Amino acid sequence: MMNKIFNLTFALAAALMSSSVAVSAYTTSDFDRGFAQGQQAAQNIWNHKDGGNCAHISDLEYQVKDYIQTHFWWHSSDSAFTKSFDKGGQAGMKNVLQQYQTQCHNDHHDNDDVNVDTGMCSGLGKDAASEIAEKYAEYHCPNYSRPSSSLFPKKYKEECFEIGLDDCKGAINDEVYQYCGRYIDDYSVLKGLKFKCGYKVSGYIDDSLH
Repeated sequence: MMNKIFNLTFALAAALMSSSVAVSAYTTSDFDRGFAQGQQAAQNIWNHKDGGNCAHISDLEYQVKDYIQTHFWWHSSDSAFTKSFDKGGQAGMKNVLQQYQTQCHNDHHDNDDVNVDTGMCSGLGKDAASEIAEKYAEYHCPNYSRPSSSLFPKKYKEECFEIGLDDCKGAINDEVYQYCGRYIDDYSVLKGLKFKCGYKVSGYIDDSLH
């Protein structure tokens, strides 16, 4: 009788162990599930907020950073499950960001070769960003100081708009640092300054054509 009970118990234990192995073989890890969710979140931001437009690739970087801080930011007191999931989420979002950064960089240079001589657009975005940053610094930076080099806008053509817009958005925070001695870490403020790049770049081009 005891042998039968032992054999039955052993059989049940073996069945449970084999079942666990089978389940684990087909269960996605916490990191992988977080990675997939992070990829989907970044893709949704790119498609619906940025319209899949490379002119907004610099915005995507800050949007991803902001989303990670609000949705995939783990703390030391969190469970191992939460940490693993959030690390996967961060990695997934950064993976999508890097893919589009590479794609937009390549598209940007392909378009340069076909449509416009980038030499004639050199400095447009930085000039526009510098003027936007200076206006910001006048009101928000107590230690505001004007850089030693003065701004002398060049002559630009209409074909330079997209290049200038992208360069302006990418240069805004660096230009703020030149005037304020610090970077802007508030995404909404930075987004507002980047929004001004469109009409500022357009203004430089209009001035050049008249």
